[in-house]
Amino acid sequence: MKLSRYDGTTSLETFLAKFTSMADYMNWNESDRYHHLCASLDGVAGQILWDVGPNGTVAKIIALLRTRFGNELQSERFRAELKARHRQPREPLQQLYLDVSKLVTLAYPGKSAELCNHVAKEAFLEALGDPQLQLKVLEREPKTVEDTLAVASRMEAYAASVVPRQYDGDGGDRKHKQKFKSIYVVEGKEQSTTTEGDGMALILQRMRELQAECSNTKQEIERVKAQKEEAKRIADEANQAIRATKTSPPPASASSNSNQGGSGQNQYRNQGNYRG
Repeated sequence: MKLSRYDGTTSLETFLAKFTSMADYMNWNESDRYHHLCASLDGVAGQILWDVGPNGTVAKIIALLRTRFGNELQSERFRAELKARHRQPREPLQQLYLDVSKLVTLAYPGKSAELCNHVAKEAFLEALGDPQLQLKVLEREPKTVEDTLAVASRMEAYAASVVPRQYDGDGGDRKHKQKFKSIYVVEGKEQSTTTEGDGMALILQRMRELQAECSNTKQEIERVKAQKEEAKRIADEANQAIRATKTSPPPASASSNSNQGGSGQNQYRNQGNYRG
């Protein structure tokens, strides 16, 4: 039995778990634990021995390892990765389960097993990305993430096994999965082509409506412009008439002329009387 080496590139928690298990199995004392732990460190992880000094202990080395390579300071990053984890196309459920379980362990270090299991179950369901499959799994009320994986795998197997069968001329039956796929693809193309044609027709109809609205708006603008010019012309004519009325002298009346003539005769008459 040999303890694996740690160089800082793999999981620290996995290495420490192996180290603790082997130390307990081999009944190592504190000195044995210290020397075996020092001998198992390589690469950048081995540089920790420079900081420990001659009076180092197992606890001090593990504390430095957790500070530099541990997951406690990166739990927020792992939680964000867990939230953003979704099942990729054609990805096996087993691989999704392993990734989710790993991220939960890294995101919640030191938490209870019940909490980690609950978080892993919810994250696995959310990562499926299939509402129908999620509903079917929830109907079975799985207790753990392992039960959730088993139910989801069974539901997918049932769905894959339900394939239409076609009878051949010899009386046997055979699956026509490939033909079913071909028909599905053709129907999908026809449907997409129809959808594209409907969309183009709607676009053309909308363009015609916009052109009609633009034409009506233009005519309305021309009508308002003509009304404005007509009102301006009428206002100018009215102003000219007002100015002409103010500048022209008032016409002399006949009564005024007769009065003026009479006044002149009276004046001459008075002057005649003066002379006489």
